[in-house]
Amino acid sequence: MKQLPWTLCVLAVALVAWLSIAIVNVENQRNALASKACVDPAFKSEVDAKCLSSVQTREHWWQHLTYAMTHFRS
Repeated sequence: MKQLPWTLCVLAVALVAWLSIAIVNVENQRNALASKACVDPAFKSEVDAKCLSSVQTREHWWQHLTYAMTHFRS
């Protein structure tokens, strides 16, 4: 029975890490769309999907996480 709390703790930490990574990725893409960083050069009203998946709109991942956790609505 001593192993169960530690297992649950590790699973909770893994879940928090996974959700944090997802939030960082979504916030990065949201910021790229808001700043129009990934406008398709051929079609000005469309979004370049390759750019959106590889763009870095802030210098560090924790800046995305901090912004996402402190700004719930825009």
